[in-house]
Amino acid sequence: MDGFINFYKDTGIASNKALDVIKRITGQPKAGFLGTLDPIASGILPVALGWGTKLFPYFEKVPKKYRGAMIFGSETDTQDSTGTVTVTAPSEHITKEMLQEVLRDFTGEISQVPPMYSAKKIDGQRLYQIARKGGDVEREPKKVFVHELELAEFSPGMAVITATVAQGTYIRTLCEDIGRRLKSAAHMGSLVREEVHVFGMDTSWTAERLDQRRDFPAEWLLPLDAPLQFLPRVDVSDANIRLLLNGQQVAVTEKLNGNVRLYGPDGAFIGIGHVDPVTRKLCPSKLVPASDPVPFSRR
Repeated sequence: MDGFINFYKDTGIASNKALDVIKRITGQPKAGFLGTLDPIASGILPVALGWGTKLFPYFEKVPKKYRGAMIFGSETDTQDSTGTVTVTAPSEHITKEMLQEVLRDFTGEISQVPPMYSAKKIDGQRLYQIARKGGDVEREPKKVFVHELELAEFSPGMAVITATVAQGTYIRTLCEDIGRRLKSAAHMGSLVREEVHVFGMDTSWTAERLDQRRDFPAEWLLPLDAPLQFLPRVDVSDANIRLLLNGQQVAVTEKLNGNVRLYGPDGAFIGIGHVDPVTRKLCPSKLVPASDPVPFSRR
């Protein structure tokens, strides 16, 4: 049971709890997810099973697309609708045109202060652990990147935005900061993650559907190389596979640079390698153990 699941997490459940459910359904104790979703949020939570957990580092920094509701007029201690209101401010002056103009200012590289209710660690302790005890610590602003930010809906007192953002961007912090820029207050009302890399809503699986089709993994288990198609492909001979498995380098004829997907003569995905463009040498990075019966695609 090695590969990926395009999992859809419902609201009201933490990402770790959702992962426990998947482990129970699949019977695979080794599993992990890409990008935590808060309990208030729903949407795409890519899950890796077995050997797939070793491949997250190769695409973990991909942009993520969200659809979120902003509620104007108040801020909360969690920056979303689950928290306690800490600030109120008039919002009747906010117009669609004003909001669209401000959204442009929050596109590109921006600065964010990580929220207290987040999994970020300071001095070895999660911020949310400190916040739940009533504590507060100073947090340094960090640079994040917003690829796209658009207004989807607008009505008095609320708006719906779509945002495609880089790793480490907090949508609820974005909502609060936008509210302040509008000389008002705002918090996130709801959030749906619509897309992460190749994982999208149309082909996602809920826990209920997975449970119903648990005996048919061919329907929901994606092969190990499914999220790696953006990497160049290199086909390797049996002799060179043995060299790579022993940690040795092999020559390549293609003009390549960086990480590549590796395939054996039978078309089976055998792992990730790294090509030095100067020496034209292929080094092993993450190779699937030869004894592992992993799923693969023929491309």
